[in-house]
Amino acid sequence: MTHTFVDWRSLDEDDDDGWDQLRCLYAYFSPKEEVLYIGKAWSKTVYARWRRQAKEGFWDDLEHERRIFNHRVAVGTVALLAGKRLSHKLLCDIESLLIFEIGPWGNIQGRDQRIARPGLIVKCRGLSWTHKRRVFRDENAAPFRDRLEMGIARQ
Repeated sequence: MTHTFVDWRSLDEDDDDGWDQLRCLYAYFSPKEEVLYIGKAWSKTVYARWRRQAKEGFWDDLEHERRIFNHRVAVGTVALLAGKRLSHKLLCDIESLLIFEIGPWGNIQGRDQRIARPGLIVKCRGLSWTHKRRVFRDENAAPFRDRLEMGIARQ
């Protein structure tokens, strides 16, 4: 079982060092605190991922389809239990689980299906995480694994 914690904090100032953070998650929230998008910053900073050029279609659609012109950015720092290290795959799995469970408007890929990591538990902490759910468990994997072991899931 993999227990992970994501500590969320808002990036309120332009000079906040969170904009330069790598190996983390980030999220965009609407003025009504709807989670609009969840992403990961691994080899590019949160700032580089946030810039309009990185997701021009997303920003255009947000303004034209949803009429949202302001948003809040939060950075999520992943904390693991002692002896564990954050890999790119684990960060991808955490991001994927949150997207699959929450279904943010701007995350088109990953809302309908995902590769499971059996036993993954993600706990979102901090006042900047305003979604009603804080704990996410990868429970979808167990039934598939059980069916696979019984020889039922063959495609």
